[in-house]
Amino acid sequence: MDKLRIGTRGSKLALKQAALVQEALSRACGDMVTELVILRTRGDRIQDRPLSELGDKGVFASELEQALLTGQIDLAVHSAKDLPMRLADGLAIAAVLPRADARDVLVVPKGGRAPVLRQGLRGECEGTLMGKSAAQPKAMPGDGASVFRLGTGSRRRQLLAGKVWENVICEEIRGNVDTRLRKLREGSYDGIILAKAGLDRLGTASDWEGAFDFYPISPKVFLPAACQGIIAVEAVEGSVAAGICKEISDAETELCYTVEREALALLSADCSEAAAAWCRRVSPDQGVCVSERAYSEDRICLDVMYADRWVDLTGIVNLEEGRKMARLAAQMVRNQTD
Repeated sequence: MDKLRIGTRGSKLALKQAALVQEALSRACGDMVTELVILRTRGDRIQDRPLSELGDKGVFASELEQALLTGQIDLAVHSAKDLPMRLADGLAIAAVLPRADARDVLVVPKGGRAPVLRQGLRGECEGTLMGKSAAQPKAMPGDGASVFRLGTGSRRRQLLAGKVWENVICEEIRGNVDTRLRKLREGSYDGIILAKAGLDRLGTASDWEGAFDFYPISPKVFLPAACQGIIAVEAVEGSVAAGICKEISDAETELCYTVEREALALLSADCSEAAAAWCRRVSPDQGVCVSERAYSEDRICLDVMYADRWVDLTGIVNLEEGRKMARLAAQMVRNQTD
């Protein structure tokens, strides 16, 4: 195969992610020529409606999948958290790159106030909510008499924000990273929540450090979206392009991707519902999963949230065990909600 045509959305983040795939392919197959093909998805075109009104997560993937099926492109690059639960027939995820930081980030104007922690979380989470090494917002715990307008269109983030902060009102927000930051700077919101992986890939915190403060939020209280931080490469199943991509796939990320997606599939959850799954490998020197249990050997930890129910499990590091954990977690969450 002389050239790989790589389909991508046209946002800065999507192009950066596609470039990371190009770089990985160049390292693995030095003589491989790649070409980016920019496509506009339904989610890109419709900006005046909340994502929850546009159907499932295919709003950011269906045009890329169609281009694969018609032969317009050989590979499609996705933020894995935006993939529909069911891929188009004949397509498969050929590779996933090593996962970036899966946490969410609270962004506020420079020196601005933070939302008020709920009473039950003060003391327990106040020092770790924004990460052990991060500075805390100067205004914490803030002015309890004042409403904090938080920009997020994610049902998961809206649910968790209401559980963590007592004075938050969530308001819909759409647009790419720069658009959302501009709206925050213009005063449309008191704060917004963004994925740390995207901010890191774009170098956003450095570029905007004079205008905003960025506070990573602890997964102990703010569970990341399933597959957040993962770049997925889709191809026609069994194609030459799919075979080439196997060279760049990260095994540990593959395990986490598969387990998290399976957990959500078993819950029949889509982007209109408050659901999350987070799988990761934890070594003894890291010591803990969310539940704070410690082990003498590497384990995989899986946390699953659906509506207001949250369960966490731990098991040995292999895919079969991970799938068992996904099934058990989904069953436990269902039992709690019945």
